[in-house]
Amino acid sequence: MARVHRLLIERLGAPPVDAVLLDSPYGFQENADEISLRTVGYFRNLQIPVNVASWPAADDVLGRERALVRVNDADYVFAGPGSPTYALGVWEGSRLRDVLVDKLTNGGCVAFSSAAAATLGVATVPVYEIYKVGTTPYWEPGLDLLAQLGLRASVIPHYDNAEGGTHDTRFCYLGERRLRLLEPMLDADTVVLGVDEHTAALFDLDADTVTVLGRATLT
Repeated sequence: MARVHRLLIERLGAPPVDAVLLDSPYGFQENADEISLRTVGYFRNLQIPVNVASWPAADDVLGRERALVRVNDADYVFAGPGSPTYALGVWEGSRLRDVLVDKLTNGGCVAFSSAAAATLGVATVPVYEIYKVGTTPYWEPGLDLLAQLGLRASVIPHYDNAEGGTHDTRFCYLGERRLRLLEPMLDADTVVLGVDEHTAALFDLDADTVTVLGRATLT
C-alpha cells in the first residue's frame, strides 16, 4: 500500500510531515518492538520519517500521556496489525477518540489498517476471541470514528481473505457462517463495511467523498 501512504502524505502539504505509528494494537506481542522497527523501516524506504507513539498497555500511564501528545501533534497517524479488542482495551477511558476526531476535523489524517481499521466503526469484531478461542460471536463497541462521516457502520478488514485454503477465512477470518450470526446483532441502521486485502478506502471529509484504491473493492 505504498502508493496510498505516499498519496495521503502528499495531501498533507509540503514536507516535513509529522507522522506517527501508534503501536497499541500489537502491544501485547513479545516482538512488539521488532514490529515497530520494521514498520518504521518500511516508511523510511518510502522517504516518510515516522516516530513511534508507544502505548502498548492500558496500565502504562506515562506511555499513554506521551503517546496522546504525539498523536495530538502529528499530521499523520498510522496504526495497523494486532488485535482490535486489545487496542480498544488499551484506549478505553482515554481521550484518544477525541484527539482523532479533532485531527480529522482540522486537516490531519488517520490511516488505520488491519486490526486498527476494525476499531473505526460503531461495532468491532473480536477476531482473536472468535477465530482462535472459539468464543460465541459477538460485537465489541468500537471507536465510532465513522460517525464523523455520517456513517453508522462496522468495518471488517481482510474481507476477501483466503488464507484458510480448505476452510472459509473470508470476512476477517470469521467465515460466512459466523458473519451471518453477527449481522442480525447490529442495529437496523448499522451496515457492515467490508474492505478487501491490499485495498484502501480514502474518506475525504472536506470533499465528502470516498475513493477506493488498491487491488480489490469496498463492499
